[in-house]
Amino acid sequence: MDNLIEQVVPKSRGVAYGFKIALIILIALGIPITLVVIAKLTQIAYLAVIAGFVLLFTIYGAWYFITSLKVEYEYAFLSSTLKIDKIIAKRRRRAIVKVDVKRFDDFFPYTDSEMNKHRFNKVYHAATKDFAKENYVACYHDEAKGKCAIVFTPNERLLAEMKPYFGNDLRKKLFLNKQL
Repeated sequence: MDNLIEQVVPKSRGVAYGFKIALIILIALGIPITLVVIAKLTQIAYLAVIAGFVLLFTIYGAWYFITSLKVEYEYAFLSSTLKIDKIIAKRRRRAIVKVDVKRFDDFFPYTDSEMNKHRFNKVYHAATKDFAKENYVACYHDEAKGKCAIVFTPNERLLAEMKPYFGNDLRKKLFLNKQL
């Protein structure tokens, strides 16, 4: 009997997140204020009324874009298949990758030096932080995309459930490196 293991990992918010919010707020307030200034300078009264409506729309737009910055990743593991989805503001879900764990060629903890040893055609980022030491990298070959890598942050339970499904070559390699 196969067990479904799910893990939801929120994307961390850094300095860029704050800058994006500040930029959205500045734009949302700047457009109506510009219309009011133009209305004062040109003496066109209805332009100030339009600025009021534009303010309402920009407030809604700012709320929508700010909440869209909240990103989570969902890892679902069932019968040797790892599926990773990106959840944006709990409104939209987008599938990132679905791969059989038996197809993994390599699996290692994330380090810059280890990543530089490999060349990838496609790298899927689904981790809490982009360059954290708690991240893991799973490498596999896709016939359409070539050599691919998944950077993700699994918990101990998910790792324990995945390890028995690794291929023999990968298990030998991890065992010899004392990672398994």
